[in-house]
Amino acid sequence: MSVTINLPAELERSVRQHAARTGQDVSEFVLQAVKEKVAKACSFDEVCAPFAEAVAASGVSDREFDHFFEQVRDEVWHEKEGSGA
Repeated sequence: MSVTINLPAELERSVRQHAARTGQDVSEFVLQAVKEKVAKACSFDEVCAPFAEAVAASGVSDREFDHFFEQVRDEVWHEKEGSGA
């Protein structure tokens, strides 16, 4: 696939400089940058999936889960208040 993008002059200079420093041509540099950006762009659901699966496997009900987090939140709040943080 081929894509054409218009970069502001200052950004184009920066991209060319970075590409030259890494020994890449501009196309290689931009392709690598896009790949890295896409690889990091996980959705919230994707990031939380392992945790959600663990909770589901635990058999804890939604009500129990909510209660647990409320307790932990309150404990942390009280600890911070007590430490003057």
